[in-house]
Amino acid sequence: MTKPLRIPLAGAAWIALLATAACGPAEADSDPAAQTEPIPSAAEGRTLTAPPELVVGEWWSVEVDPALVGATFPTTLVVTHREGDRARIGIPPNDFSHDFLVLHIPVLGDVDLTTFAWRVMWDDFEALRFPLEEGREWTADFHGFDVDAEVTRVEGNRAYVTMVGEGQRIELVYDADMGMITDFREEALQLAFRVTDHGFGYEGEVLSPAGIELGMMVRGPAVSAAHHGDAETMGDAAGDTPGNTSESVEVDTDGSHGSLNLVVWNQGTESEGGRYSITATAPDGETFDGVFEVEPGSPSVLVQSFGHESVQGTWHLDFHRGGPAGLLVELFTYQLDVVRPEGR
Repeated sequence: MTKPLRIPLAGAAWIALLATAACGPAEADSDPAAQTEPIPSAAEGRTLTAPPELVVGEWWSVEVDPALVGATFPTTLVVTHREGDRARIGIPPNDFSHDFLVLHIPVLGDVDLTTFAWRVMWDDFEALRFPLEEGREWTADFHGFDVDAEVTRVEGNRAYVTMVGEGQRIELVYDADMGMITDFREEALQLAFRVTDHGFGYEGEVLSPAGIELGMMVRGPAVSAAHHGDAETMGDAAGDTPGNTSESVEVDTDGSHGSLNLVVWNQGTESEGGRYSITATAPDGETFDGVFEVEPGSPSVLVQSFGHESVQGTWHLDFHRGGPAGLLVELFTYQLDVVRPEGR
């Protein structure tokens, strides 16, 4: 059975980065709790009435649990930059997965603290609105769908938020003491993450992406416009005749680095097997091959992910569909800094 792959960073510079990071303190990636510091004064007294005063080096241990792909990813989030009402959140090299970009969770990259917004597909997802009081309402965009949000209850320093919209339902918990969304569950894509630990004073290198953008999204055979949220539509499209297609796509964004995601959209066709392949050729000629031998009972979404540091220009994509599932390519671009938060 094909499983989602957690593929390490690609490219000579990123390979060198991982080699360097491996020489650092082992506990930096494996056990941030072992190095935590007392609560900084700037982080004391957080409440639900105002955005959190996040602190550079603040960290959260997180379990990312997207049931749709049939895998769980433990990781660590670290504040790498903070200026005014904006922060940037990164991940240590050994904890980073390019799958996070196509999953859109956990919180990653640039964050507007006034709304706790991070990039999800085309727009920023405004997860919160302060003050967080019972009955507070707002409208947000999640994955291209409008959702109506409401604080349904408040317990101590925690706010419980429910969001509903066309084919969407999201439930999340914000904990002001931790300054983070500590539980997130989304029904349509079956996305979830939860915080399991929290502290300050993270030491070690952190990959810090900035300016995350969707560089391209190309639907191969049988993938409809509603591919991410409409299993019924996807099932109808999946009845098309298997075959091959090719396409060239121009990427023109500000990011020099990227996370490339080759996807088999198997939702609605999990009972059937098939053989699929996607080949993506980058502007510099480097080729990325995804081959999927899908057995009956495989997860609803199968992903193979790669990192690349030369993403601007023309990409060439080749799809081979030997089964009922649909195919998809997504590329998210960003600038990438490598920082040691304690040194900022």
